[in-house]
Amino acid sequence: MDSLSDDELDSILTIINDSAQYLSTTIDDFRNFFNPKNNNIHKINSIKTIEKALKLVSSQFNAKDIELIQDLESYEFLSIENELVQVLVNLLNNAKDILITKENLRRLIFINTYQKDGTSYIEIKDNGGGVDDSIVDRIFEPYFTTKHQAQGTGIGLYMSEEIVKNHLNGILSVENSTYTYDGIEYKGAKFSIKIDAN
Repeated sequence: MDSLSDDELDSILTIINDSAQYLSTTIDDFRNFFNPKNNNIHKINSIKTIEKALKLVSSQFNAKDIELIQDLESYEFLSIENELVQVLVNLLNNAKDILITKENLRRLIFINTYQKDGTSYIEIKDNGGGVDDSIVDRIFEPYFTTKHQAQGTGIGLYMSEEIVKNHLNGILSVENSTYTYDGIEYKGAKFSIKIDAN
């Protein structure tokens, strides 16, 4: 119809193809994620595990202008990767849900991994203002939620703690954190996963 030049058509078709390939890869990621064969203890790499979790949420983060700041130390440890990814996705989505309620705020999520004294640490921190001190001790209780009834059931953090404690032999904890980034002071919730490195 002569409404597009050859270059414009080529560019648009490339974008469509790239999007289709990305969606196909995402479907494969979810298929692998739910495959019970992958639910066994084996040696996993910290960075590759974080990357698998981010693949499942990155498009939502991009759409909501959420910046991910990663400080990742590469190390290996024994764990059940799929279940750890499930916990990471839940923590990341919770941080996203808080951040998208904030207007006129640079939306930040920090992910740190490191090992110390034989323990593997994964920390996820946001700048969403933190958890009210009066309820911070209750957020891992079943059916306890700060979200509107239509948005949350209070099961996500409870199940995440159960997975970390009973399946991964680790500890999931939360605290409010105040920190400075790019010269600006922020406050947010920091979730920490601690797993024996051996």
